Amino acid sequence: KKNIVIGERLTIKSEILNSDREISVYLPNSYNDNNYINYPVLYLLDGRKFFNSFSGVITQLSSDASPQIPEMIVIGITSQNRVKDSSPTNSLIGYTKEEEKGLEVSGGADDFLKFIQKELIPFVEHKYRTNSYRTFVGYSFTGLPILQALFSIPETFNSYLVIDFSAWWDNEIMMQRLNDFSKEYNGPQRDIFFTTVDRVSNKIYPEEYNPGWTFIKEFEQNTPNNINFNYKKYRYKEENHHSMPLISFIDGLKYIFRGHMINYDEMYTNPELIKSKFSTLSERLGYNVYLPEGLINYYGNLFLYTRPDIEKAIFYFNYNTQNYPLSSNTWSNLAKAHKIKGNKKKAEKLYQKALELNPKSIDIKKRLEELKN
Repeated sequence: KKNIVIGERLTIKSEILNSDREISVYLPNSYNDNNYINYPVLYLLDGRKFFNSFSGVITQLSSDASPQIPEMIVIGITSQNRVKDSSPTNSLIGYTKEEEKGLEVSGGADDFLKFIQKELIPFVEHKYRTNSYRTFVGYSFTGLPILQALFSIPETFNSYLVIDFSAWWDNEIMMQRLNDFSKEYNGPQRDIFFTTVDRVSNKIYPEEYNPGWTFIKEFEQNTPNNINFNYKKYRYKEENHHSMPLISFIDGLKYIFRGHMINYDEMYTNPELIKSKFSTLSERLGYNVYLPEGLINYYGNLFLYTRPDIEKAIFYFNYNTQNYPLSSNTWSNLAKAHKIKGNKKKAEKLYQKALELNPKSIDIKKRLEELKN
């Protein structure tokens, strides 16, 4: 038998928090197939709770013939004390507006964020092949440090997903901080996506008032320049606070990476549209976003054999060499297309380039010999 492995758990020592911290790490399917691709990173709070399901969502949304998001690394962060790590202020007043002794430890979010910014991110970027793009995700009580990061260290993350966060905390303290942020922010472009759900009254909590929805509408009215803001409110009979994290995560990723999904007109009719589309997306996100190397090869081979159109095949293979110039396979495929077109000198030159990148390839050596003979 062979085990199915979706990630690994590591422990890192934090000098800032004076404790060991556990993280879970998911690497994209293509990560170990190359040594030249750098990936965006998604930092996920409530790491143990959501790591399996959320990394599975990323695998699905970033795969197949029309991926909706790029491949990415996922870092799940586990809190030793969720209340302490998540709360931006010290308060004893709980959700029911009564004092709760368990909240005495509250107020540690800034230290927790300092650990993430100063220790965890450098550790991840030293150990794995990452690029500069980072997403930060939290749910319910762990949504508080997501907002606190946006308000206090906006240079650290490029996008934020806040799932039905605890806007009630400390007399809605985050609303006060939003007002200051809205007036003062003049930093780089950031994306933020909120979700919440309709509240209904019951015997335990009078939930007609939804402070999260009030916060969202205030943010919508006073969105700072350079902040791309969107949200979704789910109907109560369709979702509730505990059922909504997964669908919220999917909707949030699709918003943050909007413009990524390709359609059939782009694929089959005018592939040049894909090039311009991803150029625009890269400019918005602030890093070079590419379709997976294997997917572009698929389209190239589709037009080479299944739906013959040599010029479209060459376009796709050439596009891959531009995106992945250190891949021997991209140059070999482009050489193959030029050979079929009848341009043997061009093919020989491209095979030579492929061989320089992968000198041990028996297949490329064989193809070169066939051309020479």
